[in-house]
Amino acid sequence: MSEAHHDQTENHQAGTDEKPVYRAPGPDQKVTAVHWLQYLLLRWIAFWVWILPGPLARLVGLAIGRFAHAIDGKHRKIALLNLDQAFFDSKTESEKRWIVQTCYDHFGQAIVETLRLSMIHESNFTRYAELDNVGGFYKARDEGKGLILCTAHYGNWELMNLVLGLLNIQMSVVARPIDNPLVHTYLENIRTRNGNRVIYKHKAVRKLLSALKENRVVGLVNDQNVHDRNKLMVEFFGREAATTPTPAALAYKTGAPIITGYAVPIGRGRYRLSFGDLIYADQTADKEAEVLRLSREINRRLENQIMFNPPYWFWVHKRFKHGVDGETDFYKRERNV
Repeated sequence: MSEAHHDQTENHQAGTDEKPVYRAPGPDQKVTAVHWLQYLLLRWIAFWVWILPGPLARLVGLAIGRFAHAIDGKHRKIALLNLDQAFFDSKTESEKRWIVQTCYDHFGQAIVETLRLSMIHESNFTRYAELDNVGGFYKARDEGKGLILCTAHYGNWELMNLVLGLLNIQMSVVARPIDNPLVHTYLENIRTRNGNRVIYKHKAVRKLLSALKENRVVGLVNDQNVHDRNKLMVEFFGREAATTPTPAALAYKTGAPIITGYAVPIGRGRYRLSFGDLIYADQTADKEAEVLRLSREINRRLENQIMFNPPYWFWVHKRFKHGVDGETDFYKRERNV
C-alpha cells in the first residue's frame, strides 16, 4: 500500500463522475538512466540487508532513520506541528521531539524490513509477527460479501499484507504506481508473491467492487489528506481533516463490513498484527449520513491507536493540508525545529 500522493485519483474512488487525472502505472513509463541507477542502488542495499543478520540489518535501518532526521528539517517541522495539534500541552517539547526521532528511527528500520520480506514464508512468519483478534476475517469470509481492511501508515503495513496472505486471507491492496517503473515491478513482485493482488488507483472503484464480489479482503491505507471535491471533513485529533469517503461508501453499497488493523512494533523486528471488531453499514439509513458515521468511526479508531502508541505513525505527512475551501495555512506557521 502507498505512502503518499493519494490525492490524484480520490475523486474517482469516491464515486464522482469527474474524470480524474490519468497517471500511467509504473511499468508503462519510459525507463531512463536515472531509473536504472535508482533501481540498482535499491537492489544493492537490498542485497546487503538481506544477507546481514536481523539485528545488524535493523541497525542499518536505524542509521538511515537517524540520517534522514538530521537533514530533514522540513518534515521535522511538519511532524512537530501535527504533534502540537494531537497533544497540545499534554506532552512536553522534549517528549514531542522524542516521538519525532523515534518515528524516523522506526521508518528507517521499516524500509529495511520491507526489503527483507522475501525471507518470510508460511513456515517462519511467527518469528516476525503475532496475531491478535483475526476472527473478524473468517467471520466476514463466511458472510460472503468481502471485507474492507482500513489501516494506516503505522508500523509496517507491508508486513501485515504479507502475513494475511500467508494465512490464506486473500488480499487486494490499493496502492499508487511507483514513479520508477523498475522499482514498481520489484515492489509489486514482493506484494503479490503470496497470492495477493495490487489494485492501482486509476479507475480503482470498479476493481474494488469486483474484489469484494469475489469475497476478497480489500486493503486501503486511508489516513492521509485528500483534496478532491468529494472529500469529507471528519474530526481527527480535534481538527476537521479532509478524509476519503471510499471505505465507508464501499461498505454502504456492498454490505461488506469494515475492519481496522495495524502492525504494531513489539521489539527486535517483531510486530503484533492487531485488529478491531467488525463495523457494519446500516444500508437502510440515509447514505450521506451513514458514510459520515462510518468515516468518523474509522478516524476515531485510528486516532485511538496513535494516541496509545504514538511514535509509529507517519507524523511527517501533511494530514491537515486541506480544508473545506482548499489549502489551509496550518503548515505555514512558524515552528522551532
